[in-house]
Amino acid sequence: MKVFSPDFFDIDNFILSQTKYYNNKVATSDNSLHICYNVNDAYIPIMGVSIISVLENNKGKNIIFHIFTDGYSDENAEKLKNIAKKWQCTCVLYQLNMDPFHDFHIKVERFSRITYARLYMPKVIQEYADRYIYLDADTMCVAPLDKLWQMDLQGAPMGAVSERASAVDYRAGYLHLKSGKYFNDGVMLVDIPEWEKQQITEKAFSYQCEPRKRFLGQSQDVLNLVFDGKNYFLPADYNVYDGGEYDQGHSVIVHWTGRRKPWQMVVSKFDEQWRKYNALSPWETITNIQPVKEPKNYHDFKYWGRYRKEKGYFGDYLKGMFWYSVLKIRYKLGI
Repeated sequence: MKVFSPDFFDIDNFILSQTKYYNNKVATSDNSLHICYNVNDAYIPIMGVSIISVLENNKGKNIIFHIFTDGYSDENAEKLKNIAKKWQCTCVLYQLNMDPFHDFHIKVERFSRITYARLYMPKVIQEYADRYIYLDADTMCVAPLDKLWQMDLQGAPMGAVSERASAVDYRAGYLHLKSGKYFNDGVMLVDIPEWEKQQITEKAFSYQCEPRKRFLGQSQDVLNLVFDGKNYFLPADYNVYDGGEYDQGHSVIVHWTGRRKPWQMVVSKFDEQWRKYNALSPWETITNIQPVKEPKNYHDFKYWGRYRKEKGYFGDYLKGMFWYSVLKIRYKLGI
């Protein structure tokens, strides 16, 4: 386990800059809803859709968005400023010094270390609030967050939704978790005083320099090792996996946990809803609805065809099944 100097976790060691876009009335309100994200610059437009979904489903609330990033463009910053002005909310951009995160492992090369920012957030947000909701950029709010915000965590520092049973068995077993439990960290409700009291950040950072083969994932595995089932488990409606595939009719937060993303194709009502929030955002509106014609996407054409048939587009159904068959053959033959 890595050991740190007493001043390692000081704010000045982590935050390079902080920029606020806000309406004074909102920013000084004692009745605010605090939402946190961690993203790189490329994902800020995707996060922007999540932000719009929160605003559209929580009208009349004083909402402060805390956005942790390893860098951002002037264009993206300006668009966040526009959101703050148009929706009368607050957006706080934090540019992180990534050096303190350097010794965390990267399990998949296309992923970024910015995912580990969620481990440090409580030390920053405690200046503003006693709790916050963390959301991944590829989540979408589809109902008010009041009940989640007010939820009693029963003394736990954090609440999150359990992974599906098959994933729990595999991941908890791989990490040798005594509890046999495993959560998804894409949506979390954090109680900051209790988090700090139990030194969750410090315990999480102690897993730096561990061999990459010890983990299946990144921040999620680290947090599960720290908590080992002692977090609070939220109802599944607050993190509905695979873009709402497991929706029971009362979802609150939909999460595109799989390979398929709503900015790539539209194969469900939640994909369509994501596109509507995208159109309301200041970023470019995405109009493509078909999966990319690559062999690995053959399953997606089946789902797309069936969904278009349900919408009354029988020709699209035939097109989808045609490409499903062709791409499946190519995939099986490796061509």
